[in-house]
Amino acid sequence: MNRERFAEIFDLNPKVSSFARGIDNFIYVIILVSTLVVTLETIVPIEYIPNLQAFETIVTIIFVSELLFKLSVIDILFARHQHLWERVLLVAYLLIDIAAVVPPIIFLFNKGAHHDYFLTLRLLRIFKAFQHDHSIELILRAVIRKRTELIKSALVVVVVTIFMSVLLYEVENDFEFGGAQASKSTIKDIFSALTWAFAIFVDDATGHIDAGLTPITSLGKLIAAFIGLLKIGIVVIPTGIIATGFMEVIEENKLKNKHDILKEAFRKKFNDVLQIEVFERPRTIFTLRDALFINEHQIFNILENNQGFRVRAVQSDEQEKYVDTNLIEHYAYQELPLYGAKIDRENGKHLIISPNSNADVGIGYFSYCLSEMLQADLISNELYQKNSLSLRYDFDFLNNDLYWKNEHSEMKKSQFAKLPIKQQAIFRFKEDILKLKEYQHILIVEAALIENDFEIEKMNISTCTHQLMMWLCSHSENVFSVKVKQKVLENYSYFDSVKKLSDEVKVLIK
Repeated sequence: MNRERFAEIFDLNPKVSSFARGIDNFIYVIILVSTLVVTLETIVPIEYIPNLQAFETIVTIIFVSELLFKLSVIDILFARHQHLWERVLLVAYLLIDIAAVVPPIIFLFNKGAHHDYFLTLRLLRIFKAFQHDHSIELILRAVIRKRTELIKSALVVVVVTIFMSVLLYEVENDFEFGGAQASKSTIKDIFSALTWAFAIFVDDATGHIDAGLTPITSLGKLIAAFIGLLKIGIVVIPTGIIATGFMEVIEENKLKNKHDILKEAFRKKFNDVLQIEVFERPRTIFTLRDALFINEHQIFNILENNQGFRVRAVQSDEQEKYVDTNLIEHYAYQELPLYGAKIDRENGKHLIISPNSNADVGIGYFSYCLSEMLQADLISNELYQKNSLSLRYDFDFLNNDLYWKNEHSEMKKSQFAKLPIKQQAIFRFKEDILKLKEYQHILIVEAALIENDFEIEKMNISTCTHQLMMWLCSHSENVFSVKVKQKVLENYSYFDSVKKLSDEVKVLIK
């Protein structure tokens, strides 16, 4: 069994394969039974203790094996889970696993530890159950998702409680407000008023009321009643917020499953024209909706929350005056860097750059298919374009002065992370090009208004049309411009053109 399969068993996400689910359910049952056995050891007759201890030894062997297997794939688990809270959860589960096996091992060598503190430590294994039913994960995700609302609601309650506590102290100790009863009040300072108020929230867990600390003036009792009403806010508001977050997390899990189905629809398939396997070409929303039973609202939610897909508005027919069809494009070919898509092949001899995949219809997928035909590396800007409707992605990758600046190479990671995300993206774009350019021919693929289906031209600085091309020519002598006719690109049925172009490129850069 390979390490990836082991990693699936211990993954935080729900198990996909029947084998992983079977192992998961088996460990879950062992956790519950072993917890019951630890409890029974305190009540069963002494003659049955050896049998329970023998079962404990078997369980310990199982848990130790589980821990060793998990440690062997911990790097894969960390790679799969990039979010901080997920990694914290992985470490927490690992500590629980250690706590589940260390006490029984100590007990094997020290029988006297049987009824000491190790009994409680062994019961910590009940928390291992959270690894297998994912309930704690859902709750944590709900709390993290709604942390801002929870903090703000708690802050409002705390501030109001402090204010009312100060007011309560004033009323209870001021003759003008409290009258003759003020001198008999047991609330003699603000701290007492404040702790009494919070004791109300936790049903007098601190014992303040039982000890006789309570308002005695009429106005003080009115304020105390208001403080009592705040208890509703302490319980009801956070409960509602967490419940909303919980439902959102459940819906997010459903969308994740839909996202996986959508990715499968764009899996690699054999192309009869190219005679190789390539990822599926763009499909209309109507096709995906009818074939996958994913409604349009869900599709747009998936695209909003996941990288690797894009909506493209196109004309269904040349006679149409306006765009009337939405296509879904897939570009998660291998890696998803800050600027879009990247393919780094082990033996790639050529580099294809698509600097305007987001702006020009069809050019991104055309470049990808060409890279598959040539077995070339690919760097594609799939996110940014000049004059984008989205301010976040309004950035020119063709003409940009940042190509000539290298100060980012000397920055620390913390300094680089403080740069605007647009600058980070173009600097990563530059770095990836420089890493892949050596010993390669560089092909810059762009859409153009030309007569032929495509044109190829070797470039030098004097013939460059934009700064990206000039920068590339300053680093390499083998830069080629590949212009593709826009009309060829717009219908996404250009596999014949890709094949012809790849044949010409092979001859040209042989």
